[in-house]
Amino acid sequence: MSTPLESHQSIEKRDTDANQVSPACSELEAPIVRQWPREWKAYAALVAGFFMMFNCWGMVNAYGAFLSFYDQHLLTTRSDLQLSLIGATESFLLLFPSVFAGRLLDARRHYYLGFTGSLLLFLGYILLSFAGGDGMNDHGDYGLVWLTSGLLAGLGMTCFFTYSSHNVIQWFPRKRYIAAGITSTGAGAGGIVYPLTFKFLVANFGFPTGVRILSAVVAGTTLIAFIFGMPCKDVNRRPVGSVFRFSTWIDKQAFRNRSYTLYVIAVALVYGGFYSIAFHVTEWAEVKGFGTEEDVPGGTGERPGNGGFRTFWFLAIMNGTSIIGRLASAFFATHLSNPIVVHTATCFLASLLAFFFWPFAQSNAGAIAFCSIFGILGGSMLSLPASGVAYLIPTERQSHVGQWTGMMWSGVSIFALIGPLIAAALKRQFGMDAVGYWCGATMLLTAVLFAWSMAVKRKDDKGSTTGTLVGDGEECGGV
Repeated sequence: MSTPLESHQSIEKRDTDANQVSPACSELEAPIVRQWPREWKAYAALVAGFFMMFNCWGMVNAYGAFLSFYDQHLLTTRSDLQLSLIGATESFLLLFPSVFAGRLLDARRHYYLGFTGSLLLFLGYILLSFAGGDGMNDHGDYGLVWLTSGLLAGLGMTCFFTYSSHNVIQWFPRKRYIAAGITSTGAGAGGIVYPLTFKFLVANFGFPTGVRILSAVVAGTTLIAFIFGMPCKDVNRRPVGSVFRFSTWIDKQAFRNRSYTLYVIAVALVYGGFYSIAFHVTEWAEVKGFGTEEDVPGGTGERPGNGGFRTFWFLAIMNGTSIIGRLASAFFATHLSNPIVVHTATCFLASLLAFFFWPFAQSNAGAIAFCSIFGILGGSMLSLPASGVAYLIPTERQSHVGQWTGMMWSGVSIFALIGPLIAAALKRQFGMDAVGYWCGATMLLTAVLFAWSMAVKRKDDKGSTTGTLVGDGEECGGV
């Protein structure tokens, strides 16, 4: 019986023969194009993409629960800035190497990324269980926690991130936004499952044993992603060539495209602002008196607020409702054939919410409403960037879509790293309300930049005889 790795290798060898056309991918060149592919591998790739997002952004979305535990129990002497750095490192490393991952995907090196991501994620979390000592108060080693869950796991996440959206967009050219939206719900699902699982396991088994069980969940779900993440074999393959050549990894033509450049800056601000709220929402609920911080083995007892609502549920609600936003944004992007319109609207609404609801929420009901609505808007904002690149990239550059997407994520990574750190510094200086103001300001500027990018694209399209890839898939352009 062949192993999953050998299976992926045999798939890649067959992929070099570009003369055979599969039923699912024949819609790229055939005159009659199916709305949905018929080959089972397309839907297997959809399942794989879900679990890839489950284990990359799903785990990042869950970091608020980890941060709360570190702050209250495991690393009590560390500042909020230092604790935020762990989650920010995950976000940065998930995004920054995407320029390399995207190019490897264009070269059809999918199985290398899948195997490496599965291995690094498992190692990151199994080793985290040893970084916390016996799990008692302030017995954790901050350096080792950062090294395992921040550095090692973050590098594993990047192998899955670009892979997930890149693969399903190629399998579903006519339904690319819907397919990408379904895949991105894995991030919301992971953001629900991992915080609740972490809280339950640590409360019942302690930190070391609980995190080891959690790492087994990571191993099982990443294995599913690795086995079923089969690439669409009839998309043109671009060999990597010399790894030391700048043009191998960076397509300078991308930054001559003004709409793309504006779009990358806007997406960077989304990640710089949104995760400032996500990382601090459980602490915000406690500070405002909306909930209760529960005890754990070796803990200091409950820290009651005005209500009996557990604070970690606010993060779970935000991640849960993000699934609604991810699916709704996919529907509207497909209906409008333009994901940037949806991006602009959701960022503007998110800025109003952060400016007015975060600082002035007065009750549990108001806090729950904030988390619910902000989760819907956040899910919409975070699920669309890869689809936006597919919308903006010119038809003649379609074979570079993985590279352009990876370049975008690498540029975004800087703000994903410094955004939560800026929010933590503002919180320390001015209080918790400053986190909402920071998020609101970045979201408002983001909405302006998205609108500007869209206007530039429309202007360029009018002056060009070369069309770009449209959302309803009428011009497949080789994807």
